[in-house]
Amino acid sequence: MQYRVGYAACKHFNHWYGRVNWEAVSDELQISVIDCLEYFDPLQAKIFPRRCPETEEWRIEDITSLKAFTEAHFRQKMSINDWVLAGKYINIMHSDCIAKMWALITFEMTPQLYVQITEYRRAGLLWPTICHRAKCERTMDIVRVVYANTNKETIASRSRKRKTQFTISKHQHWTAAEDTMLIDLLDKYISGRDIDWNYISKTIGHSKNACRYRRILLRPRLKQNKGSAETEGGISDASATTPLQKSVLESTS
Repeated sequence: MQYRVGYAACKHFNHWYGRVNWEAVSDELQISVIDCLEYFDPLQAKIFPRRCPETEEWRIEDITSLKAFTEAHFRQKMSINDWVLAGKYINIMHSDCIAKMWALITFEMTPQLYVQITEYRRAGLLWPTICHRAKCERTMDIVRVVYANTNKETIASRSRKRKTQFTISKHQHWTAAEDTMLIDLLDKYISGRDIDWNYISKTIGHSKNACRYRRILLRPRLKQNKGSAETEGGISDASATTPLQKSVLESTS
């Protein structure tokens, strides 16, 4: 089945959009889209995922396709494996998909911003000029997608309640013991430039991207606990629990 899925994916690969028409693959093989993505091996099919960082603008079709796919197939919190399937669906690295969707769902279209953009569009301004004058905090593609899905009837309700049709969980599948293990492993690398993420990933049991992302999440608490430790003027024993480990254990308890 893996070979059949790879062959059908190459057959239905759209070179203009840079991704596979998985609905056509599903109809041809008579299996679901999720099953097609699970059997699909990019290396075997030689269809390598694209790198599209969150800071760069995506095509509107890629964002809308990713949003529709996640809302249709994943109603609960999405794991790393779910994001890998979503990345295969639009042929983009799953880490970039997580960053872009996080930027999308956290962008708040306020009533004032919606009215301001509407006035600029009626004046005939282009989107780059609109985003510059409105001082939007997101890239132009995010603003366009959110504005297209917003109208006068929903703008008030969206300002009161954030839209969370699906949730991106930053803390999913991480236990307090794994956080402590990650902190201990990162303490061995002082500079932070020569971190052996392959070793850390194999030791903890999470992917390299998950370990990197978890390190970013723990960084604010690391700075906070480091500052509090310096103000108290005490240095803990090497055998004692570090302030960051205590905060992690307290937050997860």
